[in-house]
Amino acid sequence: MNCMMPEIAAMNYFWPKMVRGTVTVLDDYGCSGHDEQRLAFDAWAKKSGVPLMNMPTGQGIIIKN
Repeated sequence: MNCMMPEIAAMNYFWPKMVRGTVTVLDDYGCSGHDEQRLAFDAWAKKSGVPLMNMPTGQGIIIKN
């Protein structure tokens, strides 16, 4: 989506419906110019109590535990 508000809204909607082990890939998470999305997902992950991995590819990975 490359827009912070609908990305976070989608995670809030789908997260409870996801099964354990679901992998979510955040495209452009660590890329320059996408700071708003990165900060929003950092806050979302902290609030949700899940780790968020910053990959060398610039993507972010969240695995539901």
